[in-house]
Amino acid sequence: MLSNIIATKPEDLDLAIGLDIGGTKIKCGIVDINGKIMGTPWEMPTNARGPRERIVTNILELVNQALSVTPENRLRGIGIGCTGPLDINTGTILECNNLPTMHNYPLRHIIELTTCKEVRMNNDANAMMYGEAVWGAGRGHSTVLGITLGTGCGCAIINKGHIWNGYTGNAGEIWQSPYRNGIIEDYVSGPGISNIYKTLTNKKISAKEVSERARAGEDDAIEAFNRFADGLVFALAWTINTVDPDVVILGGSVANAADIFLPRVRSMLPRFITNEASERVEILQASLGDDAGFMGAAALMFE
Repeated sequence: MLSNIIATKPEDLDLAIGLDIGGTKIKCGIVDINGKIMGTPWEMPTNARGPRERIVTNILELVNQALSVTPENRLRGIGIGCTGPLDINTGTILECNNLPTMHNYPLRHIIELTTCKEVRMNNDANAMMYGEAVWGAGRGHSTVLGITLGTGCGCAIINKGHIWNGYTGNAGEIWQSPYRNGIIEDYVSGPGISNIYKTLTNKKISAKEVSERARAGEDDAIEAFNRFADGLVFALAWTINTVDPDVVILGGSVANAADIFLPRVRSMLPRFITNEASERVEILQASLGDDAGFMGAAALMFE
């Protein structure tokens, strides 16, 4: 009996399973308390418009694969980062455009019920940037402002090792904020870049293709990223002036094109933020790569 008690001391529970649920894929992995990935992560397509029962079955299949190779006496629990909006307090997916068949689904409760493990859940941007704050580019910083640039525009605020969720759990949901004749996500996202390029050329290509053309010197592609950068500066200025972070981390697929847009952002931003912030805040790229989502989800268990 004594050995069992010793084996389950909090400091011995040094592993967590992380689950990253997006509109395109679900990825799952095992991470230790120092941010080391144990073994090879698992992933599968989300099939987001399929029946919710199939999506949940896929999620549980990945979780069970991870559970089958995780020593139970070392497992702290299961962390979930999920595209939102969510009710973080209850672990419920609300009316989520990226998961249209999962509206009002109590995902955390179902996984807790099925696995008999503690489960913590937050939106994917918060989870990803929490991982960056703990183990990635934000390590050692006090106040981290994370911006995820991909299918949408996400934002996370991590202060002294804790995610700031806000009163309703929607702190950092800047994507819906007004900008020009729409919202900021219309311009500051992968689809935003693609749409800007289409207005310039009447051709619809992906943001990745726009970035390739910009690197090749195409004027319209460069202009599309200039307009994207202008919108990003607008979003960063408001959030930096509000949060006063010591570091800003840019993550997501679009951040891979930072070499194209970040010089313009860095040159414009000091005009719109306080002198103190301009002199001290760092803007860095995320460092955990494609594993950031499930790593950050696992990190929720160590918060």
